[in-house]
Amino acid sequence: MSRDPFDSRMPVTILTGWLGAGKTTLLNRLLAEPHGQRFAVLVNEFGEIGVDQRLILRSNEDIVELSNGCVCCSVRGDLVRTLKQLRKRRALGLLPARAFDRVLLETTGIAEPAPLLRSFLVEEIVAALYRVDSVVTLVDSAHWVRAEKETAARDQVALADLVVLNKKDLVKAGRLESLSRELGQINPVAPLLETSQAELDSAIVFQAREPRPLSDLVDLSLAPHQEENELQAFTLTSSKTLDPLRTELWFNSIASSHSGELVRWKGFLNLEGHEERALLQGTYELFNVAADKAWGAL
Repeated sequence: MSRDPFDSRMPVTILTGWLGAGKTTLLNRLLAEPHGQRFAVLVNEFGEIGVDQRLILRSNEDIVELSNGCVCCSVRGDLVRTLKQLRKRRALGLLPARAFDRVLLETTGIAEPAPLLRSFLVEEIVAALYRVDSVVTLVDSAHWVRAEKETAARDQVALADLVVLNKKDLVKAGRLESLSRELGQINPVAPLLETSQAELDSAIVFQAREPRPLSDLVDLSLAPHQEENELQAFTLTSSKTLDPLRTELWFNSIASSHSGELVRWKGFLNLEGHEERALLQGTYELFNVAADKAWGAL
């Protein structure tokens, strides 16, 4: 059975996955690809500074960043209000003509997906205006052995319409096969794709899937919901330029001594001798520093 072709509600694609799985990389690819669609992008970043918003390629898309916290918990009300306001502004002509054709929602890595999906089903106004086309869950191939210990990470896979096994280049073929089997046991109905650098055809991501019955979400969403992962976000800032060698040695030291504690690290560096900013991204003990755009560039 396919979706009703006369359903005029705004389609929503939800990008989820544990911290460091590659959600923002995929989002950037979707925004940059010449598919002719325009998006309203909702980004929810865990931490004081919404680094993800500065990583998004901003062209003509309407980008909205929600306040700090889990989409499914502390900012759930803001999400509903934002969705209502977007459609109201669009209807009143307060946004450019054909302002957006689809909503892309990137959840924070620690978000429980079931309460979020229920918002689109039980909030009457939201349900009348929007329909969730698909939930795309990215999995970090190299670090699933750690992420799978988190209930939210497993729930993200369980409620996915499409599971993307990302960073396949970082693990051996045998490990990929065992990961595919394990994820298939968690979610036996969702297609599973293997990729690196979140390389996916947008047509696959935006393919409409059958809506999930509300009953499928009850067990996960009505159980007592607490942020039991005890994750903490902290930000380091400096007004000085950093010595590249000393900075790399410091990162190596941190990665070695706290590999199991640093679930995700991300930010921009001002390195001596470099006019452009450097982009730092890391997951557990793995990190990379690469040249990015000029300071102040979008």
